[in-house]
Amino acid sequence: MSGISPPLFLLKPSPVTPSSVGFSQGKKHQEALYKWWDFLAQNAKINPQWILTSDPTESTSSIWTKPVEGSIESDPDDAQTAFINLVQGLVGDRLPKVLEVFAEVHASHPKEPHWYLQAVGTVPQMQGRGIAARILKPILEICDAEGVGAYLESTNPRNLSFYYRLGFKVKTELLMDGGKAALTCMWREPT
Repeated sequence: MSGISPPLFLLKPSPVTPSSVGFSQGKKHQEALYKWWDFLAQNAKINPQWILTSDPTESTSSIWTKPVEGSIESDPDDAQTAFINLVQGLVGDRLPKVLEVFAEVHASHPKEPHWYLQAVGTVPQMQGRGIAARILKPILEICDAEGVGAYLESTNPRNLSFYYRLGFKVKTELLMDGGKAALTCMWREPT
């Protein structure tokens, strides 16, 4: 595992995960979140375009993608294969549908350079203490200093007020998988 533990937290989960578009709830859902978080955290450690942040106790973590100008180069084949293998292990025969959802989500990303918040969350016993806002603040300050926006997707309406307080506004809502999954896409202008 990554050493960064918060898959339970994912602010009930914030990013589009394979489990949010077709994986069962309960214990299997929790196991899927652990695997998903570990995959993201491990890749954040080796991908120079990703930033993994956490508080000193590792109760709260976030993963950001740095702004990319121009066309985005695809991941190396081995990274893509690892991603597909992970997702297939989580969703089984729903793989084509889940990959279709990921493609739809990717296509909805803003075209202008921006910081992309892939995931953020806090272990349940530490929620409500402002830790997540504090670990997001340094990247948001970079956005402001560089005049670059920030973008995220949220699958949970209860998380929207948290993002509003950080200056994000709803850009659009995507309904996917025949309406079984909703995604609120949010944008934050630099201040």
